[in-house]
Amino acid sequence: MNISKRKLYRALGVPESRIGADSGFNLGRSSEILRDELQFSKFVGRLRKRFAHMFNDMLKTQLILKNIVTPEDWKQMEDHIQYDFLYDNQFAELKESEMLQNRLSNLATIEPYIGKFYSTEYIRKRILRQTDQEIEEIDMQIEDEIQKGILPNPAEVDPVTGEPLPQNGNLGQVPEDEDEDEASGQITDAEYQKDTKTAEI
Repeated sequence: MNISKRKLYRALGVPESRIGADSGFNLGRSSEILRDELQFSKFVGRLRKRFAHMFNDMLKTQLILKNIVTPEDWKQMEDHIQYDFLYDNQFAELKESEMLQNRLSNLATIEPYIGKFYSTEYIRKRILRQTDQEIEEIDMQIEDEIQKGILPNPAEVDPVTGEPLPQNGNLGQVPEDEDEDEASGQITDAEYQKDTKTAEI
């Protein structure tokens, strides 16, 4: 890469590691991403804000000149207009992935203490950082998937082994007949009395 290109990339705010063939661009863990990438993402964010203001001015001029809206109408609808830009920076995705892994690791560590020292609501709000709206949506999705058969019903699964529980709760147990127990008990008493009499003779 010659000097003129380097100066051009620096003026545009583009990290040289993205374009230079001689320098390897690492997209591993977020801690390994260069500082230039973070600065570039902030630079792109500032540019998007400027473009959003410019788009608003162009849209305002177009609508007013064509008598679609009045200046008073534009003041009311201006705050409700927003632009969704495609977000192609992988730094935020990698950072979010690492945060999720750390939360799941903390969850696995604290899981034996759920119900003893920590409640489920505390775990979801403080460890997993779920909002009330997210908790409500996730619960509705889980319930819907259980009804559709996508997820097994927790009431029908053994929490230890993960195997489905038998449908009949008495399965595997030998039924006991009280009448037979009483009859066998009477026979045993009769034999005992008979053996006692024999011993006395």
